[in-house]
Amino acid sequence: MGEISFSNHISNKKSAINSKAKLAGVAKHNLRKYHSQDYSRDNIALLYGTTNLMQDVKNVYRKEFDAALHEYNARQTRPERRIGDYFEHVSETEQDMAVEVIIQCGDKKFWEQNSGDKIFMKQVYKQLLLKLQEYLPDFKIANAVVHFDEASPHMHVVGVPVGRGFKRGLSTKVSKRSVFTPQVLSEVLQDKMRADANHYMKAIFQQEVREKKKGKNHDLTVAEYKVAKEEEKIEKLSTDKIGLEADILVLNHKKSTTQRKLDELDEEIESSNIFLKALRQIKQFIQSYLPFAPLIEEFANHVERGADIEAGNSFRGLLTALGELLNSFKEIIMDGLCWFPRLMRWQTLRGEVSPVFEDSRNEGYYYCLKSYMDIHTRQEYPKELIQPEIKPENRTGTIEQLAQSVEAVEKQVRLMGVKMSRNRL
Repeated sequence: MGEISFSNHISNKKSAINSKAKLAGVAKHNLRKYHSQDYSRDNIALLYGTTNLMQDVKNVYRKEFDAALHEYNARQTRPERRIGDYFEHVSETEQDMAVEVIIQCGDKKFWEQNSGDKIFMKQVYKQLLLKLQEYLPDFKIANAVVHFDEASPHMHVVGVPVGRGFKRGLSTKVSKRSVFTPQVLSEVLQDKMRADANHYMKAIFQQEVREKKKGKNHDLTVAEYKVAKEEEKIEKLSTDKIGLEADILVLNHKKSTTQRKLDELDEEIESSNIFLKALRQIKQFIQSYLPFAPLIEEFANHVERGADIEAGNSFRGLLTALGELLNSFKEIIMDGLCWFPRLMRWQTLRGEVSPVFEDSRNEGYYYCLKSYMDIHTRQEYPKELIQPEIKPENRTGTIEQLAQSVEAVEKQVRLMGVKMSRNRL
């Protein structure tokens, strides 16, 4: 089991959101409000709020501060001392009117090796967002979005820190200092959130989060984070170059002394590594399903009953957990038709089949069971013809079978390791 990085970054100094212009810039970046070859508006996931971040923040201001604003204005005898719009008032004072938190699990190297599993991070970040709300109830979240179009999937959270019990001015007002204390930065954003990230990453990816470095009580600011990322990239390129040059020297030396033996060994190692890599990819693919066992079982039960699946509320724009799973794994056959061969299959007299559902509006909220399709030939059969054979005892690719496959793969990997060691002697 490997260890991966975890980071939590707070907007501060140059990256502080202390004006409407700064807030508009954050909205433009977070919600991809521009055209760019480097970023994709279609490859982000909005977890909280709307596509209008500015309005989301204004809504938080009205909800949290209107009562205190009304009370403050009622005490003023001079009209010029009254505040008409608290959001506009704060935006002109150069104080932090909102705070951005960036949360990231795993670095570029990890996601280069696990690029196909990025989609599962949406669920991880949903849980971490709930934990952030639980730990910091006075950090009122306005908007949260996950970026999948960069080297590492990460979450941008924009919220308003609410301070209470002030003697001067409004009794309740925006106050970064009241919410993000040194204790909060250390115990909440570093310790508790890191522990939660470790729990979810271990459950889904079988990866543990590295412990916090000794003596480190807070993360970099957002601006420092971006600079550090560029420095990290340059350092990695330099290290890779030195490593490649060293490898070339070693290879040249070996070729000059025993070319034939080296060629034979290289060929054997290459073949073994390809096979081992394939086995490990299969194992990782299988294990990625295990956390979703209850949802896959629910899906199979619907299919075996021949029932349609209500996967969410289209009016509210919300998907159920099963709906999220189906939306991630469905494979489009044609407009309105999709199937799920990677979730569950059934062995019938006409071959191994997977259900075909009709999603007439192609929105993923309601699936009507229409027919069955052969996994190998892709021949489609009417629902009425196949349904009598769609039973639990005819399932293939069940969770139990997947777990057994994991054990078989691990055994095969160990045997290959022993074989390679003997061949090197």
